[in-house]
Amino acid sequence: MNDDDLLRPRALYEAIADSVRERIFTHELAPGAALDEAALAQGYGVSRTPVREALKVLAHEGLVQLEPRRGCCVARLDAHDVDDLLTVLDLLEIHLLEERAGAAGHVPASTPPTGHGANRYAADVIVRLREKLRLALGPAFSDSEAMLFERIRAELDAALAAHDKAGSARLYRRFATARRKLACGTHACVAAA
Repeated sequence: MNDDDLLRPRALYEAIADSVRERIFTHELAPGAALDEAALAQGYGVSRTPVREALKVLAHEGLVQLEPRRGCCVARLDAHDVDDLLTVLDLLEIHLLEERAGAAGHVPASTPPTGHGANRYAADVIVRLREKLRLALGPAFSDSEAMLFERIRAELDAALAAHDKAGSARLYRRFATARRKLACGTHACVAAA
């Protein structure tokens, strides 16, 4: 978000999209849940038009599925989708990690990948992929993933400070394997619910 975004007035549909997005990510609106345009409009105290526009934005982001003459529902990801997301996420994260290990100076592993001259496009894609995982697996997965990362953070920081690309990659792969096991276990629980 830049200064122009902060100064421009937000359209009503954007505020509604933000609210529905947050409700999806917290699983207040669970994957597969039907979204009734009229009920949402009534709940937000608006006409159906800004709700319809908000749902189009969310559909473009892949958070909801719009079916003509059938309505709308929260997107659902299957185990194959989660596996694909994790594969791409692993590749991007290890790429950025190797960039950090080879960079001059030391950037701690816990620093978000969007800073310190990192590949901003890859960092933005990582943010989107993490949002998709949060959608599929719920906020509890994000908390557990953070705890897993915390277990290797000190070792990873040491490897990054030593500019040890191989050591950084090895530690990250250990984390990625544990994250994948966590995701598979979480997804089985979500799919069974």
